[in-house]
Amino acid sequence: MTHVVITGVGAVTPAGIGPEALWAQALSGRSRVRQIDRFDASPYLCQIAGQADAFVATDWLPGRFVKKTDRFTHLATAAAGAAIEDAGLRISRPDGVAPERVGVTVGNVLGGWEFAERGLRDLWAKGPRDVSPYQATAWFPAAPQGNICITFGIKGRARTFVCDRASGAYAIVHAAEMIRRGHADVVIAGGSEQPLSPYAWACCETGGFLTPHGNKQPEVAYRPFDRGHTGTAIGEGAAFLVIESADHARSRGAKIHGELAGWATNTDGYAPTYTIEPNGRTLSRAIAQSMERAGIAAGDLGCLYADGSGVPREDAAEVAAIKGALGSHRDDVPVTAAKPATGHLMGAAAVADVVAALRTLSHGLVPPVANLERPAAGFDLDFVTGTARDLRGRQSVAVVSRGLGGVNACLVLKRWPG
Repeated sequence: MTHVVITGVGAVTPAGIGPEALWAQALSGRSRVRQIDRFDASPYLCQIAGQADAFVATDWLPGRFVKKTDRFTHLATAAAGAAIEDAGLRISRPDGVAPERVGVTVGNVLGGWEFAERGLRDLWAKGPRDVSPYQATAWFPAAPQGNICITFGIKGRARTFVCDRASGAYAIVHAAEMIRRGHADVVIAGGSEQPLSPYAWACCETGGFLTPHGNKQPEVAYRPFDRGHTGTAIGEGAAFLVIESADHARSRGAKIHGELAGWATNTDGYAPTYTIEPNGRTLSRAIAQSMERAGIAAGDLGCLYADGSGVPREDAAEVAAIKGALGSHRDDVPVTAAKPATGHLMGAAAVADVVAALRTLSHGLVPPVANLERPAAGFDLDFVTGTARDLRGRQSVAVVSRGLGGVNACLVLKRWPG
């Protein structure tokens, strides 16, 4: 059987630049959600978000590239480059991996509306001749995919997934299946999101999942599974992985961060505006199938990274799904959620969770759920609160991801020996 492993990680998030910044923020038990200052958010009910303010695009990318692309492409290209560097991956002939054997998969939800809105303002105020010639290529969700291929000389299969907040998870699953089926030797898989523009924000707010509370105390507004949960606080960022087979990684002397041992996806088919059916049965099946495919019994799972949207009905359904999947071991598997530390990164969220989960496996620590003080009634799982908890020597972690319309995914990671 082909073992699918992760050899490179890169992240640009509200926590800062790099995986260690993301991990440190998760361990802190605090949130980086703040008042939005990228645009005037005062007309909106939700005025808070996670901003990747440490990232200055021109510090990472050529000025001409920055000018003709949107920030969500800047974030993606920088994070993908960091993952490639971390993996020690050379994409070239004859002294590296053949470009035709390298693939790219990207998850995204909103596209590049910061760039698009500038073009639309010019269109209505001045006319079509004043619209940037890069308007069409800068805003659409597949822009990061294409620019990553161009920047790093990748010639293999490439695909973008738009599956709402599960987009990044679907990108990882497709990458793993490409490796298993021999369609690529290496896949650069990740997600990117930049929702901080007036139109993109209006789309999110009309989606009904943003918290309408917490503008005066943004750092404690996003509190999944807590009695005070009122919705999601989202953020911008990108995270990418280098995925390949264990044999291929060993052949080039790469360091292995962990194994992507099992995965499963499905769809509730319940309602277009819900992430999950109320009883959580379909999501529960995805969690159980991913563990089964990884060869992991529920009682052996080290911890579970929940999706944790903070929307009360969604939290309740996710708790029901986790209970169903863990069965009699529901009191023995620690449950955490890393997203409140940065804000939910939407298309990049699942990938950022995998980055944190890999650190859980290597450091033996489960980070706490930021802002979870009193679990809501009936939420009787073993939530990690306050401070990090020891992994107790266990070797596997599950990551849950969900999106509107009932799109579900679960990934199981294993610690790689040595």
